[in-house]
Amino acid sequence: LIHSCAGGVGSMLCGMSKILGLNVVGVVGRTSKVEEAKSLGCDVVIDKSKEDLWSVAEQASPNGYIAIFDANGVSTLRQSYDHLAPSGRLIVFGFHSNLPVGNDMLSPMEWIRMGIKMATMPKFDAMDLTVSNKSVLGFNLSFFADERDVLSDMFDQVLEWIEQGKLKCPRVVEMGMADVASAHGIIQSGKSIGKIVLTC
Repeated sequence: LIHSCAGGVGSMLCGMSKILGLNVVGVVGRTSKVEEAKSLGCDVVIDKSKEDLWSVAEQASPNGYIAIFDANGVSTLRQSYDHLAPSGRLIVFGFHSNLPVGNDMLSPMEWIRMGIKMATMPKFDAMDLTVSNKSVLGFNLSFFADERDVLSDMFDQVLEWIEQGKLKCPRVVEMGMADVASAHGIIQSGKSIGKIVLTC
């Protein structure tokens, strides 16, 4: 199950999962992203703006998921973990729902809300992880700048898939640096599809 499957990271995860022969359940937050998710190869697309995310997820995979990729944070982490199959992996690659959004993001109240969300983040019990053979993993490419040896093989594999035509780069929307505020607004609105790239 891939949250934010029509985004830049999510769309690549969809493609790589299909190459590996997995059934993919993609989650989008807007109806306007459903067709994009289908075009990325999702076997099931959950539009959480119109459907109950977890009841549809249970219908799509009654025995749970071997992997769930979650970019949302506090709004979905606990349920994502609870919907793993035995030996499943929850891979956390973002915290979108934790962050302040909109024009009021500098308001002290927004930062208080963010603090409350951080305080209510789920905690995962080591005994439960062991008994259920589940794992919770975090990933942030931004912090891998000095880990070139670790990333080299992974990038080589991704490049090979792209060169073979098996994997396509996500949709890219280019915006000039003068439009950085607009780009940020699009991302915060949840309307973006693929990657937004700022160009000089």
